[in-house]
Amino acid sequence: MKRVVLSIFTILLLIQPHESAAMSYEQERQIATEFISWLDSRDLIIYNKEITWTLQTLTDQLADQIKEPVYNYKVYLVRDRSVNAFAIPDGHIFINLGTLLFVKDINELASIIGHEMGHCQLRHIPESFATQNKINIAKVVGILAGTLLSSKNPEIGSALIFSSLGGSESFRLKYSRVHEREADEFSTNILPSAGFDPSGMARFLIRLRTYTSTPDAPEYLLTHPYIQKRIAYVQKDAASPKPEKKFWSLYASVSALLLSEGEAIVRIKELPQPYNRLALGILKVRFSHPREGLTLLNGIEMPQAYAWKGIALYSIGEKEKAIPYLKRYNLSLEANLALADIMEEKGQIDKAINTLLPFERRYPRVAYKIGILYQKSGRVCLAHVAFARYFYYTKNYEASLYHIDKALLCNNKLERELQDEMRAIKKIIKSNKS
Repeated sequence: MKRVVLSIFTILLLIQPHESAAMSYEQERQIATEFISWLDSRDLIIYNKEITWTLQTLTDQLADQIKEPVYNYKVYLVRDRSVNAFAIPDGHIFINLGTLLFVKDINELASIIGHEMGHCQLRHIPESFATQNKINIAKVVGILAGTLLSSKNPEIGSALIFSSLGGSESFRLKYSRVHEREADEFSTNILPSAGFDPSGMARFLIRLRTYTSTPDAPEYLLTHPYIQKRIAYVQKDAASPKPEKKFWSLYASVSALLLSEGEAIVRIKELPQPYNRLALGILKVRFSHPREGLTLLNGIEMPQAYAWKGIALYSIGEKEKAIPYLKRYNLSLEANLALADIMEEKGQIDKAINTLLPFERRYPRVAYKIGILYQKSGRVCLAHVAFARYFYYTKNYEASLYHIDKALLCNNKLERELQDEMRAIKKIIKSNKS
């Protein structure tokens, strides 16, 4: 994560607001675009739709309760095992993988998303720029120190991040505590109307208090209030977790798709049926035991189970039998790759391409496959775009630059959006090499 932090500093230094002027929406978009592109170049965002779809539906459910939303909220899953979440300008919310493994029900997860949404909707980050003249090197060092500490103690680390962006020492600490309180209150207020139990926030904070232990730093050095005080002003009974179908399905997907085989098996034991069998079946298929996976998945009436049953059938050569199962769940990358392969064998090149288009960005395997398919269909310019992405994702920058230049030679044969994407990737590659 150290490199990620350095990127944040680079982006922030590019934005030098005028004195007493909050960040503009255009500046927010610039920061967000460059930050997310940089994270992508380090493979630090997980784009697995079988997991992120649930996160985004929760985010949309909460956003629907805001009368005048400032942003179109987007949530991302970060490849980091610490328990943390954060927001950046332009309404982008980031949830660490460690947080998904830590929460005990959907209500807790919704409360975290709601809290970060509060920071966005109340424009805490842009407004913090209005309290300072410009970001200098000393403040950047403060952000670095805070972010590095956050991996060990999220409460102290986040405090230092916020304090580095404030005004005078005494004012900025108090101001950030107000931000945290406002974000908690925002989350608590929209949770019930979105159908969530607001006690999830207090329950999560109580467990986080135990997880982080008592911080050594006195409270006046913290921008976040101590967690027990945050629990007090949330003013909701912590109650007990209420895991339900959506939570068990999410936990099963995270365990089976993102963890090592050994850790996944341990975590899957916590799941009730049929989610235990679902997760174990997916895990078996994922680690090249398709027949065992097929046995476990048989009889489970869930779209995700159908998809992985299709993947298992495809893996053992039963491709015709696999087709109806592969078509029943459009969120699975593996299912769509298998289906596209079958279509390619049948000579259905355009159908194969359309099957993969929802996954054409962010996924190296899809980028390469689409490049081959575009070549077969004679669409050379689009093939160069796909191969440029593939080599960029796999960090073969020289090869990526070759295909970028070839794609840009197409001029009016290539859509403007794709030309802009190629130029943006080229800029990032040159920046990484310098």
